Amino acid sequence: MTTSLSFFLNSPHLSTHTRTLLLERINQEKALPQYLSPKAFSLLKIVCDDILPQELLIGNTHLNLAVMIDHTFASSRDGWRFAELPSDLEAYEAGLMTLEAHAYDLFKTRYEKLTSDQRGSLLDHAYDGTFSPFVSQAPLTPVQMSLWIRDVRADILSCFLSHPIPQTLLGLSANLTGGDDHLEGFPSISANERKPFEAE
Repeated sequence: MTTSLSFFLNSPHLSTHTRTLLLERINQEKALPQYLSPKAFSLLKIVCDDILPQELLIGNTHLNLAVMIDHTFASSRDGWRFAELPSDLEAYEAGLMTLEAHAYDLFKTRYEKLTSDQRGSLLDHAYDGTFSPFVSQAPLTPVQMSLWIRDVRADILSCFLSHPIPQTLLGLSANLTGGDDHLEGFPSISANERKPFEAE
């Protein structure tokens, strides 16, 4: 644990409840997948890196966002889903297999074998809803893929920003609103102002 991360997690301005959740996310990120099939999980790891190149934000630190997403399937999550899509776990399995099917259709090989530009092109097609509707091995339609990839993008970013390492490295202090016996918050906010209790 880095000094700045330790400083953040041990701050008296962090409640016990919030600290517990953040420590759970550290453990979760190091766990094994439990819900997605091995093939789908392998694809999701690549998709996570394609959508969010972490090195641009947090350097050499790399989080396993795929396993964090996988563990969200333990519950009903936030209850939100597009009516056109199946349940979250089913949608992920189907969406990832649809990416694989279109990789074969357009490039004659598996998604993991594609170049970065080719994978980016596939993800753009998914987002724009411009996949061919005539790929018989694709479980989701182009319209469904356009909706699903939006969920994936949101899930990736949510898992990334909810982890204490990016919060520390990016200087995100929104959780430091007060400990168990006081609620302080941030009375004034400016771009160049840092409170004494915020990590450098």
